[in-house]
Amino acid sequence: MVDKVNGIAEYVLDEDEIKMYGLFQCELVLVYSNKQAMSAHKFGFEVTQSLMDQDIAPVGEYYIDDFETLKAKVIEIYDSTIQTLDDLKKKFEDLENIETKQGAQEKADAVQSNLDNHLNDKKNPHGVTKAQIGLSAVTNDVQAKKADFDKHTSDTSNPHNVTAAQLGLDKVDNVQQAPKSDFDTHVNDEDIHVNKSFKDKVGELLQQFTSDFKAKMEELLQQFTAHSYNQIRHISDAERKKWNGSVTYANIMLKNGATAGTRTPMYAKWGAFLILRGHVRTEPEVMFGSIPVEYVPFGGGVYTVPLSGTGGTANLIIYDTGDLKIKYQDPADSSKAGGGYYLDVVVGLQDGGTA
Repeated sequence: MVDKVNGIAEYVLDEDEIKMYGLFQCELVLVYSNKQAMSAHKFGFEVTQSLMDQDIAPVGEYYIDDFETLKAKVIEIYDSTIQTLDDLKKKFEDLENIETKQGAQEKADAVQSNLDNHLNDKKNPHGVTKAQIGLSAVTNDVQAKKADFDKHTSDTSNPHNVTAAQLGLDKVDNVQQAPKSDFDTHVNDEDIHVNKSFKDKVGELLQQFTSDFKAKMEELLQQFTAHSYNQIRHISDAERKKWNGSVTYANIMLKNGATAGTRTPMYAKWGAFLILRGHVRTEPEVMFGSIPVEYVPFGGGVYTVPLSGTGGTANLIIYDTGDLKIKYQDPADSSKAGGGYYLDVVVGLQDGGTA
């Protein structure tokens, strides 16, 4: 096929097909590649003798005296003719296997009829499924008419009652917006909006303020650090623990027949103070107990203590050796002191150790 669009075919005769001269009537059968159609086309052509073939007889007559040469030439022509006949027989044998035009046309008509019947068959003879044509998710439901669809599309009355929340607009107020002209006027109003010049000026002031503020903060931090570490004004951590810590008491070592009364006589040192507490039963003018020397105030001391049950008083003497004695009872009648003495005394220290 040299032109499939216009249906132009071309066939070139080979050497064997033009060896004989004369008029030839031929038929060209085209079988299409789809194997469902063919066509037959008749044509004719003439093969004339060449000059050499036309001159064979005169040459034979001219050399008739040379019979052997003529004989050889005739034999050669005969052999050539026999070979040509053999070739033609083979070709005719091939032609016997070629379908005739009528038979080919009948087959083509039968194929066309079957094809037409197949094309007009709407019953899905091949059993094609919707999944095979990519429609597995499509349901076999009646669709709305186009008129109904167009009517629904042009319906602006919100037939489905779509809410603002469903559209993601639940936080938008249903208020009228300002016209663009009013918006532009508002944007360009320099009385309520800052311009670039003003922003640049503020930026410069902010940078200056930031630098000055940073320097001032660093100065205050230095002053605060110096103040915090000034132990003339502040106590140290060890001092704080000493002042805020719990007081540890020890029992006063009693002697010379003295006994503990309603409360055990005890002593402790808390900061710069000696603390005595408790209740002791003892005779006056007798060393009834003692405490360590390092707890004694410098040079000793005399302190007033109440008598138990009488409302009287007496003096508690703390000697610099740590001994303790009751003296100067009032009333002086010793029988009045049978209840004992309360040792609830706080003594200031100039120097001393810790309990």
